[in-house]
Amino acid sequence: MVITILTTIFALAVLVTVHEAGHYFVARWCGVKVLRFSVGFGRPIFTKLGKGGTEYVFAWLPLGGYVRMLDSRNDAVAVSELNTAFDLKSPWQRIAIVVAGPLVNLLFAGLLYAVVQVSGTPQLIPVAVALDKGMSGFDAPQRILAIDGHETPTWEAVNIALAKRIGETANISFLLQGLDEPALQDQAVAPNELDTLPALGAPVERTFAVTRWMSAAVQSSPMAQLGLQPWRPNVPIMLDQIVPQGSAELAGLQVADKIVAINQQPMAGYSEFVAFIQSYADMAVSVTLERDSQRLEVPVQLGSYTNELGERIGLIGIGVAPVSWPQSMQFEQQLGLFAGVVAGGQQALDMAALTLSFLGRMLQGLVSIEHLSGPISIAKIAGASAESGVIAYISFMAYLSVSLGVLNLLPVPMLDGGHLVYYLVEVVTGRKVPEHIQAIGLRIGMAIVFSVMIIAVSNDLMPYFNLILG
Repeated sequence: MVITILTTIFALAVLVTVHEAGHYFVARWCGVKVLRFSVGFGRPIFTKLGKGGTEYVFAWLPLGGYVRMLDSRNDAVAVSELNTAFDLKSPWQRIAIVVAGPLVNLLFAGLLYAVVQVSGTPQLIPVAVALDKGMSGFDAPQRILAIDGHETPTWEAVNIALAKRIGETANISFLLQGLDEPALQDQAVAPNELDTLPALGAPVERTFAVTRWMSAAVQSSPMAQLGLQPWRPNVPIMLDQIVPQGSAELAGLQVADKIVAINQQPMAGYSEFVAFIQSYADMAVSVTLERDSQRLEVPVQLGSYTNELGERIGLIGIGVAPVSWPQSMQFEQQLGLFAGVVAGGQQALDMAALTLSFLGRMLQGLVSIEHLSGPISIAKIAGASAESGVIAYISFMAYLSVSLGVLNLLPVPMLDGGHLVYYLVEVVTGRKVPEHIQAIGLRIGMAIVFSVMIIAVSNDLMPYFNLILG
């Protein structure tokens, strides 16, 4: 919880500061007097008055921010300062100031993605297996080489490729390469830097027919919706953590124990073990384990928890030795500085296009509004990405920065995009949009924005309401 709160606050504070800094510096460049630069809303935690008369504020609720500029419509402006009022600047200068915030968010996202590209952090090559072992063509693990003709060297690339097809009725094309599972398993047990993926035959193209695919928000992943899941090496069940007061500790299990069977059913590895435990919620089982070269039978009363679908899931309260991913399944591409910046910028543009496409499909009714996420989902992702490592957290911040930039450019009054529309109308007609029209637009914009916020927060809370209501 602490990690989730701190990482979320940090990410939002940084991205809001970047956004408002775009407005601030372009406003100063255009000769506009900035009265206040605020990160967050509500009671100020920190306040400092700058040399130019700007008040810098950090408020207790970092869910947004603003730059307040001198404006003759709201402020008593001395004759000597008329040339520093925002509303008296040319429409092109006002356009530049308004657009600067979202554009800086996109540029910042490009720089963050560039850091990821230059870092050369290894990522997993996408290898999938069928959820149903009887699924035709998936009797062996399959490496996903490409989706719809686009190469997919990592799981991130797979997820982005699938996200582009949400809401569609079409065929999704996969280029797959079969792999020798026993050889891959051996590589996981005894990793070697010289290992290569044990391919079986030539790549094969396979299509999945989908109808309004994932148009409604579901708990399962896009891969699961296709009947697939990531392949994991079936590592030995060697305990390296015992949860205090959990079922395992109460039964006397110890760190370094090796679980070999449950209810006299041999456990080949961790994947099979997890599936077995989860299906035996709140039940008593007999665990066969090896300890100090001796085999023991230990009775364990399993616990449980309720997932977001209201299902009872079995728990035993242990942690096992981490998965040893074969070197052959790790993709590492470390770009130079220039190439990394170019690749980062392209990735930011691709994510912006994906976001706009998704919003467009939502307006067309092809995608359910249940996909909208609020602050609770953002906080969960922030915490999870931070726990996954610095690079994962940077990627999360980059995507959040893209979202902030794109959403602020939407032509909705109250957002930067709404003001941009007013100023473009002024450029075309030569006259400012009347104040009463802008006031009506502001009320409409506020209604739209707050309605979307209510839907997003409701989507966040709905699983918990369903859980409470049973």
